[in-house]
Formats: sequence, C-alpha cells, structure tokens
Amino acid sequence: MFNRYKDTKIKISSNKDRYFKPTLYPAIPERDTDIMHNVVQGERLDLLAHKYYGDVNYWWIISKANGLNPSDIGLDPATQLRIPTDIGEVLRAFNSENLK
Repeated sequence: MFNRYKDTKIKISSNKDRYFKPTLYPAIPERDTDIMHNVVQGERLDLLAHKYYGDVNYWWIISKANGLNPSDIGLDPATQLRIPTDIGEVLRAFNSENLK
C-alpha cells in the first residue's frame, strides 16, 4: 500500500515534542524534452507517474512541474500537463534537501 510518509523524518523539539520534518520539493524548470499530456477521465497523478516513470511515488514531480495543489491527486479531464522526462536532476535535488 502507498504510504506518503514512509521516508519522512521525525524531528524532536527541545521540549520533546515529536513532529514530521517537512518535505521540501525542488523547482522543476521547463525543458525541451518535456512531454505534454492531455488528461482523460479517470487519470490521477499516481497513475501518470507509474506510466511515465514506472513508480507511483513520483506523482509529486508532475504535481510540482504543473503548479498543482500537492494535497489533490485527482485531475480534471481535458487538462494539459507537462511531464518532465529527465528527472535524475530533480531526484538528486530532492534527496539533497530531504536526506539531511
């Protein structure tokens, strides 16, 4: 089952309160290699991430690249989305910020 918090770090404050460290997402600039995708009924970010990247956990890349609300995984039909294809640099930036 998908768990969006599986890699999230837990921080402990000076007064021993525990909380999730926020996840920081890097900016994703437009590139000539990006694909434009027209959304059809029933598509979701996680399904598109699986289709284009082979991993449902990369839904946030499509969301961030298109300025979508990160708490909403559903999509409106007939919306055109930019799908970044070269995500190696994006993943390196994500790991650099969040694996500290």
